[in-house]
Amino acid sequence: MINYPSTSAITQAELDKLLTQLQQLRSSITTVRETIAPLEANLAAAYNEFQAVVGALRRQSMRLQAEISSLRSQIQRFTQDEDDTQQMDVGNDNFLYKEEQTTESTQKDPEGIDKDILLEHIFRLLDPDVNAEDAELLANLQGLCSDSTSSLADVLEELPWGVVWTTRNSQENLTQQYQRLKIWEGALNRQLQNLNQATERLHKDTRYGLWQQHQKSQEDWHNFLNQCIEQQQDQNYELQADLDKLKEEWGRITLRVHHLPATGNPSTAVDSPALTDYE
Repeated sequence: MINYPSTSAITQAELDKLLTQLQQLRSSITTVRETIAPLEANLAAAYNEFQAVVGALRRQSMRLQAEISSLRSQIQRFTQDEDDTQQMDVGNDNFLYKEEQTTESTQKDPEGIDKDILLEHIFRLLDPDVNAEDAELLANLQGLCSDSTSSLADVLEELPWGVVWTTRNSQENLTQQYQRLKIWEGALNRQLQNLNQATERLHKDTRYGLWQQHQKSQEDWHNFLNQCIEQQQDQNYELQADLDKLKEEWGRITLRVHHLPATGNPSTAVDSPALTDYE
């Protein structure tokens, strides 16, 4: 629990200092948001241009990998003990059941009370019945406050700097105003931290390297794309070769099964439709 200073310990100078810090926080948040938006757009643009050139080859690679994985599993299932597969299925069912249980918890708004206090404060200072701008602002803020996915800081970002920030309402003394503003400061600090982390994540995004390449000359970018095409083609050739080998192995298995005598081992004579998938 936070122990705030007594009323006599808070001075107007300290309150003014806090208000200055709040202004600086708002300015920092705006600056970071203005950085994030174009960076996200640039990453998306570079990735889309890359996909337009190399995307078809990458999709072919994913298809080949999926076929290889499927055929390998089919071959392994043919030689695997059935009990192992059943135990695996039970384990997966238990995991899915537990996962569903964890997502059913009711989500509450952790900042709901602070948002209600903010709205109350606004009602005491603004006059939406007389001023159309106040009415529009209040309607917007009420919508945000009622949304549990919107944080207190999200609401504060939409609140223009003015009397709502700097003025005490009729129900507050100096300390209560200070306490309310400290809660707002904490919310804005968390918002700034989250935005800085989002910026860091964008710099670590796999698309960031593409964008850095895109920032070079057009010749360098085209050379990079051509190199990616060659590398992807080489990988696809290797994958196709692996798939062909697996198909040959599967063909030998199906041929052996089809030539089993009628009195053969029933556990080996599998008549699954999958036997003909790769013939």
